[in-house]
This record gives sequence, structure tokens and C-alpha cells, in this order.
Amino acid sequence: MLAARMIPALWFRLIVLLGFTLFMTWESAYIFSIIALLLAALTAWQLRTAYRHRESPRADT
Repeated sequence: MLAARMIPALWFRLIVLLGFTLFMTWESAYIFSIIALLLAALTAWQLRTAYRHRESPRADT
């Protein structure tokens, strides 16, 4: 995986998911809010992993 190329897309996905979560909470659709929060947490984990792989000295294989 080319982590440096995925980082902008992950940030965009995280922002969209957080906006969707706020909208679903506003509309009182709490099950969708919970699902969106879980997906946002997964995206945050992927972002952290991408930054860690980008900074690691070993080459991607």
C-alpha cells in the first residue's frame, strides 16, 4: 500500500463520516449514527496506520 497516496482520501472519508454522523444524530436515526461512528473509528485507525507506515524507514514491498 502506498500510504502517502491514501492519506488525503482517508481524511476526506473521515470528514464525510463525521458530517453524516452529525446529520443522522440530528435526524434521530441513532442506529445509523452508531454505524457511522464505528466506520469513523475504523478510518481513524487506518489514518494512524498510514502515517506510521509513511514514516517508517523500510521500503514498501
